Amino acid sequence: MTIEQTQVEQALEILGDGTRLDVLGENADLLRYAESEITAQHSERRLKVRVRINRNGRSAAGTLETLDAEAVRTLERRLNAAMADLPPSPVPGQETAGKGLPTAPVVEPASSVLESDPAVRHQWFSTVRDGLGDSAKLGGAIRFDVLDRVVANSSGLFRAETLTKASIQAIAKQDEKSASVKLVHRDADQLRIDEIPGRLREALAPLPVREPHHGTCRVLLKPQAVNSLIATYAFWALGAHHYATGRSAVSGRMGEQVVSELLTLVDDATDPAGLVSGFDAEGNIRRRVPLIDHGVLTGVVSDRRRADLTGGVPTGHAVPDGWRFGGDPVPSHLLLDAGESTEDELLAETGSGLVVNRLDYLRVQHPTQTLVTGTTRDATYWAEDGKLVAWHPQLRFTFRMDEVLKAVIGVGATREICDQTFMDSIVVPSLLIDAGPLVLS
Repeated sequence: MTIEQTQVEQALEILGDGTRLDVLGENADLLRYAESEITAQHSERRLKVRVRINRNGRSAAGTLETLDAEAVRTLERRLNAAMADLPPSPVPGQETAGKGLPTAPVVEPASSVLESDPAVRHQWFSTVRDGLGDSAKLGGAIRFDVLDRVVANSSGLFRAETLTKASIQAIAKQDEKSASVKLVHRDADQLRIDEIPGRLREALAPLPVREPHHGTCRVLLKPQAVNSLIATYAFWALGAHHYATGRSAVSGRMGEQVVSELLTLVDDATDPAGLVSGFDAEGNIRRRVPLIDHGVLTGVVSDRRRADLTGGVPTGHAVPDGWRFGGDPVPSHLLLDAGESTEDELLAETGSGLVVNRLDYLRVQHPTQTLVTGTTRDATYWAEDGKLVAWHPQLRFTFRMDEVLKAVIGVGATREICDQTFMDSIVVPSLLIDAGPLVLS
């Protein structure tokens, strides 16, 4: 799907001064499978147009699924009628003028995703299924996404980019045990599909199942588990609005140590280690933002409304109007620095403890305390003397994320690209957590 500049300009002319458009053309191709059989193939082409008008101290927003002129005129009449009934805002919104703005970084889409056909996804499925063999059943999904994005306004701003993403999730089940692998990359050719069967077979180790451990122990979180932890913590703690309003656990603590000195975290949409992007929903350029440096809080991310906390310049983290995860700026492209420990060394340091490959979810109970609850999912093990000796039953955690991040005593040398529904990409290594903040009940 291509978003025509002429259609965007026509819509801006119809809607008038003070208008901003955030246009997203979504192209998704999905292959699902269960019990080692393909169960669904799906292709979707969808256009979403978010419209915001700031005029005469009043503001209104709406959405369309087309740039057809008549549909735009209908929305224009509705938004103008809505604004006529509103009192003026004490701080009227302003749109950035297009002239004189720096150029957004150029994002090159991957041809492997743009030009792929269903045969590629079928081949991936066959490679994993056949490599896994008959002893385990395979489930999961393969997805290719092409996102055409345009942010433009009536003051001359026009930014456009095409983003690509390929992902595969493979879940193997055997004897009531399960293991999973998820790979994500902007370039489908960079995904090592041939390595997935071996990783799944290794994860489905023929180990006994032990009784649930109760109390404290060291916990080794593998990258997919760290993904959920870091993304959830950053969402609630490292956005400028949460910080300014006291809803962040680190409000007022800039320059102080807030997590383990082993952790350094940045948000950088231009780093090719993640899924790159050039600008946000307001058209602000995405900037590299150091968030935590060896445990010390060094920054937060902002949009235009909260740019006063980032030197008067928005960092490129405005979210779309009507976003289901809220309207405040939040990190989008997190990268946690790798450490020096191999996976074997981290396991040896675990001693007697828990190894968690994946968290099913983390649900926030108290944002300012970073209190969450969640469950493990797939391939959870018990280690003794630095070796995996048993499967551990899946379990539920309740813990404070800040306490867990303060208790990090080891960081892996290998990172994986991960994603979340509320964040574009998270690049993280394994983390070893000392005994204490994670209590197994």
